[in-house]
This record gives sequence, C-alpha cells and structure tokens, in this order.
Amino acid sequence: MGADVVAEFAASGLKDEGLSLSLVVLSAQETPSGSLRGEVPFYPASVVKAFYLAYYETLKEKGKVRDTPELVRAVKDMITVSSNDATGFVLDSITDTTSGPELSGRQWEKWKEKRNAVNRFFAARGYRDLNANQKTFCEDAYGREQAFRDGGKNRNRMTTDLVARLFQEIARGQIAGPAGTREMLGLLSRDITAEKPFDDLELEDARLAGRTLPAGTRFWSKSGDAYDVHHLAARVELPNGSDLVLVVFTRGVKTVPGVIPRVFEKIGERFAGAAPAGR
Repeated sequence: MGADVVAEFAASGLKDEGLSLSLVVLSAQETPSGSLRGEVPFYPASVVKAFYLAYYETLKEKGKVRDTPELVRAVKDMITVSSNDATGFVLDSITDTTSGPELSGRQWEKWKEKRNAVNRFFAARGYRDLNANQKTFCEDAYGREQAFRDGGKNRNRMTTDLVARLFQEIARGQIAGPAGTREMLGLLSRDITAEKPFDDLELEDARLAGRTLPAGTRFWSKSGDAYDVHHLAARVELPNGSDLVLVVFTRGVKTVPGVIPRVFEKIGERFAGAAPAGR
C-alpha cells in the first residue's frame, strides 16, 4: 500500500524515504500491527505535543502538578489549535524549567536534567529512539533553548511506531487512569464533518483525512507541520466498529495536501468492508 502511494505521488516529489506509516488495529483480539519504515526517526513537529499531554496527565494524577486556570487553558490550546506559545508554557510547567539567557556550570546541568523529564518517563515505559524535550516555536529558539538544541543534535525525534504506541496506550487507558484518559481523548477528538468550515491547520488535517473515510467515522488526532515535514497521527473508529490507530509521517511533500488523506483512504477501504475481528 505504501509503495502504491509513493508511486502515485512520485511526480509531486514523494520518495520512498519520505513516507513512514504505522497501523495498529485496536478492535482485533490480538491487536495486529504493521508499518512501513515505522522504525525510522523523523522530526515530529507538533506531534510531540501529544507526548507532553500524556506526561501532564500522569503528573496530575500523581499530584505532582496541579491545574490552574492558565495551565488548563494552555493544555487545551496546545492540543486543539496546536499553539506553540501554549506548548512552551505547558513544557515549562511539567518539567519545572523556563526559557531565558544561557546558563552554565551546575545551573545548566540541573536545567537539562529537569527538561529531560518527559524522556525519562517514556524511556521507563520502554520507548526507544525518542527525544521529546524541546519547545516548538513559531520563529526560532534563543538563549538556553537554542543552546539545548546542541547544534541540531538534540532536536525532538520519534518514529511512527512510537507515536502509534502512544495513541494505542491512550485509547486503552494505559497511560493514565479513567479521568486522564477521558480528558486526553476529549482534547484529541476532531469534528471531521465535511460541511463545517475549518480555520486552523489542526482541524484541516483531520478533516482532509476524515473526508476520505465512511460517514459516521469518529476521529482523534494530532498533526504536525514544520520545515519539510507534514504528519498526522490518529485513532479512527469506523462505523462498522473497526478501531484503528494510523500514523503517517511525510518528508518533502508538505505542500502536497493529498498524500496523507490518500493513505487514510486506502486504510479505510481495507477495513470498512468487514466487521472487526472479535466482535
């Protein structure tokens, strides 16, 4: 299927190495999965915000972070409209760090240790080749944030397999308890009704993909768009009960809007015709 999509969009610049995808079938008894270059790391752009959301929920359940009106507002804006300013506030809040002038010596080492809290959490869960310790910016990073990038060697990094695992664990309540799971799914839920207008990229990505799926499909997602990458990670529940996680990362075709929706369309066609296993 991936080869077909690459061939279809080759004239638009899509190459084999420019497409990675991972699929998990939640509605099957043994949770089958598959991937195409799912182990290849990409810059995740705003998809990283789903990882910050998950860590925030676990801290809140443990009583290590307390909601304030501003934190609640920032978490919502981080996920629903993909605000970079909100993301910076959330990351500061969950790692006890702040942006600012360069640091050195013991202060710098302590700051870096704190900022890597999200990485330690997911590493303890068995996530490998994941880096989720950077803010997302509309323009650029300055001061300690730029220094922390280490000349680009410490940028955010993840694979579609890892993102699919996160969405699977969120859907199954394996990251947080019932309250946190409901909150995450509520924030990730997208209205993909084609007739309704959209005015932001987060919703546009979900609806472009959602329009290729059967009417009545439910959709939870987080997209990412920066530099030369464009991604969409989603949980999709089809009207026949098929419950899927599909993560698509692309590089080099961010100005070609049809690539990601085409992958979702092909997966939807594959699973829409039959009742899910075990049901």
